[in-house]
Amino acid sequence: MVQFESTGLVIGSGLWETVRMAKKITVGQVVVSDGMVGVYRVVGVSGETADIEKFDISRQKSLGDPLRTVAVNKLTAYEEDSSQAAARIVRDATEEEN
Repeated sequence: MVQFESTGLVIGSGLWETVRMAKKITVGQVVVSDGMVGVYRVVGVSGETADIEKFDISRQKSLGDPLRTVAVNKLTAYEEDSSQAAARIVRDATEEEN
């Protein structure tokens, strides 16, 4: 019988938690950008850059701001938390009544 003595180290454990995996940014995706305020929609991707435009989540439309070209690694997919979703739903319902 072979016995191994534990050193207390596990090689490779937590690798995916500590290394940021490459993310795929696609046209039409709603994103936020490091260093910029607001939510944007991707209108074009070319290599390591993406063209984005300011986007209104509640109305689901562009705000007409000019396109901006940013590095793809500065973009993160927009994720709406539950309180933001609730506020948007109430706002949408209120606007529909008027």
